[in-house]
Amino acid sequence: MARAQTADSASARDSIPRFPAHQVEITAQRESGLATVAARGVEITSAGSLIHETGSPIAANALTAMSSSLEIRSYGPLGSIAVPSFRGLPAEYTTVYRDGIPLTNEQLGETDLGQLTLHGVSRIELIPASAAILLGSDAIGAAINLESEFSDTASLRLGSEQTGYAHGSGLPENEYYASLASHPADHLRIMANGSLTHSTGQFPFYQDLTHTYVLRENNAAALRSASLNAEYAAGVNTLLQFISNYFYADRGSPGTVTTPYRGASSLDERLHDEQGLAAVKLYHSASEWSGWAAADYQNQYEYFEGASEGIGDTATNKLYGLTASANTILNPWLTGYAGADYLHSQLIGTENALPNSSPVIGRNEVHAFGAIALGPLARLTIAPSLRAQYVSDISTFELLPQALLEYTVINNLTIGAAYSRSFHAPTLNDLYWKGLGNPNLKPELANNGEVDVEYSPLVSGIKPVLRGTYFYTRAQNEIVWLPPANGGEWRPVNVGVAESNGWEFTASGTLTIDRQTSLDISEGYTLLAAHNLTPGDTNYGKELLYSSPGRSLFTATIRREDWGSLAVVAHYRDREFSDAANTSEGILPAVATYDVTITTRDFSFEDIGFHCFLSVQNLTDASYEEALDYPLPGRSYRFSLELNYQ
Repeated sequence: MARAQTADSASARDSIPRFPAHQVEITAQRESGLATVAARGVEITSAGSLIHETGSPIAANALTAMSSSLEIRSYGPLGSIAVPSFRGLPAEYTTVYRDGIPLTNEQLGETDLGQLTLHGVSRIELIPASAAILLGSDAIGAAINLESEFSDTASLRLGSEQTGYAHGSGLPENEYYASLASHPADHLRIMANGSLTHSTGQFPFYQDLTHTYVLRENNAAALRSASLNAEYAAGVNTLLQFISNYFYADRGSPGTVTTPYRGASSLDERLHDEQGLAAVKLYHSASEWSGWAAADYQNQYEYFEGASEGIGDTATNKLYGLTASANTILNPWLTGYAGADYLHSQLIGTENALPNSSPVIGRNEVHAFGAIALGPLARLTIAPSLRAQYVSDISTFELLPQALLEYTVINNLTIGAAYSRSFHAPTLNDLYWKGLGNPNLKPELANNGEVDVEYSPLVSGIKPVLRGTYFYTRAQNEIVWLPPANGGEWRPVNVGVAESNGWEFTASGTLTIDRQTSLDISEGYTLLAAHNLTPGDTNYGKELLYSSPGRSLFTATIRREDWGSLAVVAHYRDREFSDAANTSEGILPAVATYDVTITTRDFSFEDIGFHCFLSVQNLTDASYEEALDYPLPGRSYRFSLELNYQ
C-alpha cells in the first residue's frame, strides 16, 4: 500500500513506498517473543513447511500459504516490494517482528516482505490483534512474528535454487544459501545462516493491449541475508540468547505497465535498503514464575534514486530497545503477567525534518502492561489486561483495555471471545515529511473483537479441527492523505474511519493412509466486508482499497517416507478495487492460482545427505495482478538442491 494509502486515498495514488525496519516485544507461557496468554487463536506454522508448500524461502512468497485472511500484495517477482494486509485493513496495521523485535519500518510504518527471507527462522506466528492480550502498539490488524532457529545437532547445509518462466528463456532468478549449526562447548548452541539471491528482473507477462507476451523490464535485484544466533544454558533454569540479523536489498523500482510492447516505464529508479539488528535476551524460570529481559539495537537505512527525475533521498533509522516481562502462578487458578518496554528511535532523512528544520527526529515510546488469567472453573479461562503507552513526540498517553474468554463446552468443543483497544501512532513520514507532514496528527485508535467456535471431533481415527470466527475492527482517526480544498500537494489528516468485519472458516486434519504415508489437508475461507465509513466523504460506504470480499487458501500435502512429499496450494481471490471510488477502471478481476511442489526424501552418500525439490508456480498460467498495472509472472518453475552434512 502506498504512503498513507488508506480508506479514502485517491484512486491514482498508489505509488510504491521505500522501506527498511524497526523493534518491540511480548511474552507467553510458550517460548515466543510475543505474549498472548492463550495461544489457541494464534496460527503457528513451521518455516520449513511453508517453504516446501510454496517452493520459496522469500517471506513474500512463503507467507501466502499462512492464512486466507493474510494478503501479500506484491508488485512483481523476486526483489519487488510486497506488503502484508490482514483482514482487508491498511498495510500499516500489520506489524512484523523478528523474535519479538519489530522489523516494521519506523519512518513509513509498513513492512516490505519482498526483501526478507526465512533462512534461520524456525516458525512463524500470526497473531490477530484482538486475540493478543499483551500485544504492543501499531498492530491494529495483526502481528507476524518470525522466531529464530536453534538446532540440537551440529550440521552444515548448502543449497541452490533456480527459477525460470514458461514463456521466457534462461534462469532469471537464482539463490545460494548456507547454514551452519555448531556446539563448540557444553550448553552452547550456535546457528549461522547466509544467502545470496539475484534476479535479472525480467519476466514475461501477457499484455491484453497487444495480445502478446511482453518482457517485463523490472530492473535487476540483489538480495543478501545473514544471521548469527547463539544460545547458552547458563543454569538449569536460565537461558541466554544472542540474536542478530542482517538484510540487504538493491532493486529497481519501475513505473506501471503503460507502454505497448514494453514492460514498464521509469526504468532507472533504484531502491537500496539495509537493516541490521542485534539483541541479547535472558530467560529464567522458577517453580512458580518465569520471566525474561532483553536489550536490542537496530539500524535501518534506505536510499532511493531516480536519475531521470533528478531525485535522490536517504533515511537512516536507529532504534534502541529495552524489555522486561514476567508471569507468576499466584494460585492454581490464577496467573499474573506484567512487563514494560522502552524504545528510542532516531531518524535522519533528507526528506524529513522537525518544524524547526532540525534533520534529526527522535521518538521515545514507553509501554507497560499487566494481565491476569483466571481459571475459576476447569473449563473456563478469563484474561483481562490493561496496557499503558506513551509516545513522546505526540505527547500521547493511552490506556488500552483488553480481554479474552475461553470456555470448553465439551471435550472437543470450545468457544472463545476476545476484545482489544488498539493504538497506532502517526508515522514519522506523516508528521515530519518536509513541507507536507502534519505535526498536529492524532494517533489512530481501533476497537477489535472476535468470537470463535472450535470443534475437533474424532471420526474414524481422524481428528479434524473445524473453526469458525467472526471478527470486527473499527479504526477511528485514520490518517488519510488528501489534497487541500484549493488544490496543491496532498497532506495527511485525521478524518478516516475504516471498518472491517466478516467470517473466517478453517478446516484441517491429517489422514494416516498406512505406516509410511500420510495426507495433511487444510482449507481456509474468509468472507470480508471492509468499508470506508468516513463521515462526509464522497467515497463513504465504498470498499477499502485492495480488500477482497472473498479469499480462499487450500493446501494438501501427501508424505511418504520412502520417496518424499507432494504439496498442492490453491489460492482464490475475489475481485477487489484499487481505487477509493471503486470504479470499473480500478477493478482487479477474481483470480485462482495453483502451485505444486515435489520434495524428495533425504538420500545419502557416505556422510553427505541431499534432497531436491521441483516447484511449479501458477500452474494454469493465469494472467493477473495484485496491484493495478503491476502484472505478476505466469507459470514459473523452481528447482532446488540441498546438501546436508552432519
